[in-house]
This record gives sequence, C-alpha cells and structure tokens, in this order.
Amino acid sequence: MAERSLKVRKSEVLFEEARKDLEMGCYNKAVSAAYFSVRLMAEALIGDIRTTKDDKVANALGRLLGRDARESMMWLFGERKRADHRPYFFDESTATLAIEVAKELLERMKGKMKGPPE
Repeated sequence: MAERSLKVRKSEVLFEEARKDLEMGCYNKAVSAAYFSVRLMAEALIGDIRTTKDDKVANALGRLLGRDARESMMWLFGERKRADHRPYFFDESTATLAIEVAKELLERMKGKMKGPPE
C-alpha cells in the first residue's frame, strides 16, 4: 500500500477512534485523535511534505483549501496540545466540537483528493 493510502487509512481509523472515545467519555483522547486524523489526512493531501511542524502543515493546507481550513487546523492543534500536555480536562461539548471541526476538514480534504486537478 502506498504511503498516501496508508495515511488516509490511518486518518480514518483515528477519526473513528475519536468518535468512540467521545461516546465513552474519554474526551481528552477524543480531541487528540481528532487532531491527528486531520494532520494525517492533510499530509496525504499535500503530498511531498518536508516538515514536521504543525503550523507549516496547516499553512500548506490553507493554501489548498483556504484560510479557514488553516485556522480550523490550528485551533485543533491548540486543543490537542491542551489535551495531551496541559493540566486541562475537556468536557463533552468541547470534544464534540473538535470532532465536528475535524469531520468538516476531513470531508473537504477527501473532496479535494477526488476532485479534478487544478
């Protein structure tokens, strides 16, 4: 399986895990998995990416999908940092919002991958 296909598949698995974590009340894990599902799909869409910096990936995504996509990805990144590295506890409403934002971005990225080349 090509690397792009693996990233798309992993992105889909992480998103499903985020949804399951939300259902189980594991809100911090749900936020983190939602972000990483977006990150991997962005890498798959962008293609030959030469950075591991989240803001650079978000900038590249913004060039493909618009400034709002960049801002949404950076918001998810900030929430992911709070989930994984800060003494902060997410509640259901914020975790749900993170998953909704991730879902919208994932759908847009998948649409761009299937659409005609520009």
